[in-house]
Amino acid sequence: MGCALALSGSLLLIPAESSFAASGPKLSFDLTAQGRTIHNAFSDINAWDYEIDWTTKAAGKPANTFATNYPFVKNVQFMTATGGCYVGFPGCSANRDLFADPSDRTTLTDYDFSRLIGALHHVVDQGLKPHIKTGNIPMKLSDDPEVGVMEANLKPPSDYDQYYAYIKALADALVAEFGLAEVKTWTWGVFTEYENPEWFDDGVSSASTQTAFFKIYDYTVAALEDAIGASNLTVGAHSMTVTEGLWDELAFIDHVAGVGPNGTNYKTGLPGTQIDFLTASFYDLKPGVRMPNGKSFVDTIETLRKRSVANGLGNLKYGIDEGRINSGSDSKALYSRIVAHSFQGSSDAKQFRTMLDWNIDWFSAWGLSTEAIWGGVPAVSTHIANLGYRMVGDKRLDGGFSGTTADPSNEVNGVAGYNASTDTVHLMIYNHNNDMSRTTAETPAVTLRNIAPVAGNTVTVKKWIVDDTHGNFWPTWWNDKANRGIPDSAYSWSKYTMEVPKSLKNTADRDYWYSREADYKALATLTPVTTTVSLVGNQLTLTPELDHHGVVFYEITNARSAGTTIVDELDDWSKAESHTSGLVLDKANASALGDRSRAIRTNNGTTPQSIIYRLDGATRFKLTGLFATDEESVIRNFKFYASSDGSNWTEHDGWGYADSPINEGYWTKRVYTLTKLADNTNYVKVEFPTGGAVAYSPQIGQAQISDVPWNSAPIIDEMNDWTKASAHSSGLVFDTAHGAALGDSSRAMRTSTGSTPEYAIYRSEATDLQLTALYATDNEPGIRNFKFYAAPDGVTWEEQTGWHYADSPINEGAWTKRVYTLGKLPTGTQFVKVEFPTGGTLSYSPQLSQVKLNTASMVNFAKGAAASASNTDTANGYAAEKVNDGAATTDWSGWATDGTALPQWVQLDFGAAKTFSRVELYTTSGYAIKDYQIQYWNGSAWVDCLTAITGNTFDHRTHTFAAVTGSKLRVLGTSGPANQPEYLRVNEIEVYAE
Repeated sequence: MGCALALSGSLLLIPAESSFAASGPKLSFDLTAQGRTIHNAFSDINAWDYEIDWTTKAAGKPANTFATNYPFVKNVQFMTATGGCYVGFPGCSANRDLFADPSDRTTLTDYDFSRLIGALHHVVDQGLKPHIKTGNIPMKLSDDPEVGVMEANLKPPSDYDQYYAYIKALADALVAEFGLAEVKTWTWGVFTEYENPEWFDDGVSSASTQTAFFKIYDYTVAALEDAIGASNLTVGAHSMTVTEGLWDELAFIDHVAGVGPNGTNYKTGLPGTQIDFLTASFYDLKPGVRMPNGKSFVDTIETLRKRSVANGLGNLKYGIDEGRINSGSDSKALYSRIVAHSFQGSSDAKQFRTMLDWNIDWFSAWGLSTEAIWGGVPAVSTHIANLGYRMVGDKRLDGGFSGTTADPSNEVNGVAGYNASTDTVHLMIYNHNNDMSRTTAETPAVTLRNIAPVAGNTVTVKKWIVDDTHGNFWPTWWNDKANRGIPDSAYSWSKYTMEVPKSLKNTADRDYWYSREADYKALATLTPVTTTVSLVGNQLTLTPELDHHGVVFYEITNARSAGTTIVDELDDWSKAESHTSGLVLDKANASALGDRSRAIRTNNGTTPQSIIYRLDGATRFKLTGLFATDEESVIRNFKFYASSDGSNWTEHDGWGYADSPINEGYWTKRVYTLTKLADNTNYVKVEFPTGGAVAYSPQIGQAQISDVPWNSAPIIDEMNDWTKASAHSSGLVFDTAHGAALGDSSRAMRTSTGSTPEYAIYRSEATDLQLTALYATDNEPGIRNFKFYAAPDGVTWEEQTGWHYADSPINEGAWTKRVYTLGKLPTGTQFVKVEFPTGGTLSYSPQLSQVKLNTASMVNFAKGAAASASNTDTANGYAAEKVNDGAATTDWSGWATDGTALPQWVQLDFGAAKTFSRVELYTTSGYAIKDYQIQYWNGSAWVDCLTAITGNTFDHRTHTFAAVTGSKLRVLGTSGPANQPEYLRVNEIEVYAE
């Protein structure tokens, strides 16, 4: 195909894009559905020892070095910046203690902060902000200092007041040197991995070590507050969390929150201590291999967030202060915990998406190039951070994935954002696999819906690629080192490490690297390709070829949104017009439910709770509900109301839904999509069901209200030309011969009997479809049926199987005319595809004679009707009221008889006369009603809507008939299925005007 759908009868070719498989991976984003603001996720870098990179190496560097090469970096974390070692103490190779003579225990105030101040100047000179991690305790401030494996003093201070004085003196010196206006923009952290015994262990017990850290934190914060001012201070602490430590890191959160027996500040005697952020470490063991017994990336942060929220700390920031990958595939440590392989690029792109999903504020890197920071060849991870930085400030676009990948173990996904101030769309799409050796490429279809040019009819598309052959030196180096014969033993670190020259032991090998460095830099250069694309019909489909572990980044300019959609993620109440007082926001159990904030009821009383949204001229509404179906197996649906003035409400009962299991199947996510809102709708109200077993079910995870116009005009395509179709495959032509014999002057037919399906696509928000096909059954007796597909975006197709047909002979019986009727397309359908059968012996059979797409209002009269039955198997949980509860499924639900002799009936009382002409009947799969009648009450008697049904085996039937008017409808069953003829089952009844 290699094309985007052109929505007014032509195909729009997109330069430099590849074809994609119809069943392959697909991503779809809605430009009107703009959610949370995208933040700078890769804003921090670490300095293990600030003297390595931030003293002599940083001296004399141009002030714009970071702005030019690493504009995403905003903060530099100086780890163990204030003590814990000095050269001369056994086991120490770094000078961390800030004293003139760190070994002289006779004086404890000979402070010398000059080395740290000099390094901080280099940070500030680059336009960056320091993040100073205090710790560990200087040797002479501990009674019995002990150097651990991290080359830092493990022991607490002997005098906490003396340690307070040390930290306050440092903060005072920094304010004097840099000024309060500058220092108050900095960040402070207390220790690194505070519960890790390799960093801090008093040698007595886990409990006493925990208490010692609480004291250190309290005294440190007090010193900083007294020097800088509490309102000028941003302070937090860094735990491991990804794996278990010496003591429970959550106890620290209780302490600073002032909760529980350890909630008293050891310095002030008051409850709690200032805390502004919490961070953790996150390492995989090897590329794609989680740490043994380690938490996932999300669970690492959510462990901290859950306890913080429970303790009333609702406004903290959360970051990863160190991490990525501990070792290469060779089990040797990676110098900066990243690989230079393309794996790192797709892994970081996936991580970027995860951080946006879960509001993780930053991930701090160890290195950015083959020389760590200054010079060298940039890493693929640096490219991803730079490209992601282009999205900062964008509103994230609502989107989703469908289809299947060529390699089932590949993950294809991405992030999209829109910046209205610059009329720019950004897309980052990745093909990731946890196995670094996988080599399968993917060609996803990436669709942007509701996009329009700001001026003219084109947009400009700029594309960057990061993979083995774009922006990456690694494959060439891998070949070079093999040709040179460099053995694994020649590396001091993993051979996969990014900092190649730092890892090579031999001078000759390092010299060889540097002789080729200019070539590697050229290979690592990112070069975008720019094209201009015409837009037709407010949709654009891109088909990038994603190599294994590849990432593609698009920047689309001159683009605007073709409408407005308000997306409420329920982080707060700012998007809602109003809400009732019995609702609160629940941020607990976020990782289990896959949603970090939801609206719930405070009780399960009888007063309905509701949320009101306002958007003038609203046309659409969508809601995500979460139901604890382990507690309540029957879902009690939300109700929806529309209003023009916010006072007078009309229930909107035209909606559909899609269910998916969450929380290991204990909960169900139900996404409601409403049919077209009434004209002049300015307000929509969502009403929770009342009662129920638990107040926390259901919950609302997201709401969307939109003014995007409906494409609701009926389509009747007589197949005279392609003006009614949005797109069609190239193997179709029009046949105008034998018009009189076939009763149709023009039909569409295939040009061959090949195995590639031919199709026609229509853009329509249709509710039902009718297709007329002609078959040459004299020469090919067996009829091969058409297939029907629906999609919300023209990309994510779902086959529709609930059709029926009627045959009639034509051309003196030599041909057969088959009229297909598909009575109910999914709510939210915006595209319909009809697909010819493949193969056969005749290319001219079948022929497509007519396509008719209807757009009825789709008001289901059954919703809200009173249901009753002549007999019900209540002992097994069946109930008459389940036949109109909205659960249009064919699984075990609904109404059933208990074996009492037939006939029996189930009926709906509308409460007033309704005119209708279609009934959708759902029964149980494998147990369909065999013989039955559908009847309506005309005020004095039951009258058949249509001829009695006999011999039925379908679990879903669409019944259409001439319009009737009645106040009730019933299904009268006379025989159940062949395997249980004495039992009747009805899962759902839907009643429609058209």
